[in-house]
Amino acid sequence: METFKYSLDKSSKKFLCPSCTQKTFVKYIEAETGNYLTDDFGKCDREQNCNYHKAPPKGKRGYLINCLSIKSISDKAIKLTDMNGIINIIPKSQILEQTKNDCYLNEWFLKNSTIPYLTNGSKYFNTDDIGFINVVIAKEQPSELTPSFHSLELLDKMYFEKPMIDNLTEFLKIHFSKDEVFKAMQNYFITGTNHFWSNSTAFWQIDDKEQIHACKIMQYDRFTGKRIKEPYNHINWLHKATKEPDFNLNQCLFGLNLVKEDYQKTIAIVESEKTAIIMSIFIPEYIWIATGSKQNLKFDLLKPIKKRNIVLFPDKGEYFNWNNKATELNSIGFKIAVSELIEQTDFCNGFDLADYYFDIKNKPITENLTTNSLLKVSFDNY
Repeated sequence: METFKYSLDKSSKKFLCPSCTQKTFVKYIEAETGNYLTDDFGKCDREQNCNYHKAPPKGKRGYLINCLSIKSISDKAIKLTDMNGIINIIPKSQILEQTKNDCYLNEWFLKNSTIPYLTNGSKYFNTDDIGFINVVIAKEQPSELTPSFHSLELLDKMYFEKPMIDNLTEFLKIHFSKDEVFKAMQNYFITGTNHFWSNSTAFWQIDDKEQIHACKIMQYDRFTGKRIKEPYNHINWLHKATKEPDFNLNQCLFGLNLVKEDYQKTIAIVESEKTAIIMSIFIPEYIWIATGSKQNLKFDLLKPIKKRNIVLFPDKGEYFNWNNKATELNSIGFKIAVSELIEQTDFCNGFDLADYYFDIKNKPITENLTTNSLLKVSFDNY
């Protein structure tokens, strides 16, 4: 277990952000005393509209990467060939230590790359010479943890034995037929729950082998379909509600259970679980799955669908990040195209494909955009 000197406050308390002045600012605290740091150290929850984040200077953790070869190709980069023969171009600034046949790479860089590293050895490098260091106070040798899974009995109990109303399903019934909503809820095993908040929605993460990785719980407004974010984001996990302290969360893509039902369909990936459900009704010609967060577009989660045709529909403001990630994944054998559809609209950052279909000119899908035009937008340059 690793304990850091400073960390973001885990309570629901929020402060005024020094950048956008909204009450969405989470401060850093000192672990030993529980005291807040000065008002400028913290992170704004408005990631797309503000994105302010000032962290205390800290040491960096590096993971050991064994290589077949390491070759300098410029004064700023090296060419690293890993033990599987896969070539990666690495900025020299991300190499914390290097020998002839291995190197320690910055954890931050690895999290945003396709290089597997979590089972490798790691150590900390104090790279900041000034200010305070977010050093590890106590740590044990990291070991590979066995992923935890929810039982099928728990899903059966919540989905079949004690079905409950949830606000998101009620919202969808306003806009779609009962049969359409029922089919979508059945495909994704959407469940109502009173865990944490009344009439919340449980999103089960079930993989292509029918293993239940996780269940995310969120609360929505029954009439607008928007997620409740005030006075704090209403997001939590079922394993916390059922008090499983040793549960090792190991997420998979939401809707991954659907990919084996039709091997010919293109897989469409969005960020929001709600959007995946809505788009499965609008355009059933795709298999719609969701990452659950913009950071979850990564190799480990996409590995089960590596051989499939994939098209990404990033939220407004995320196109370039997702396009860069798709380029990295395509270099190791994926077949991913990225749609610019939402990025080319006048919507604010954070709007997504479901917002587009609901909001633009209030026209039905047949008047807005056909499936064929979606394919054309996505695969013209693929």
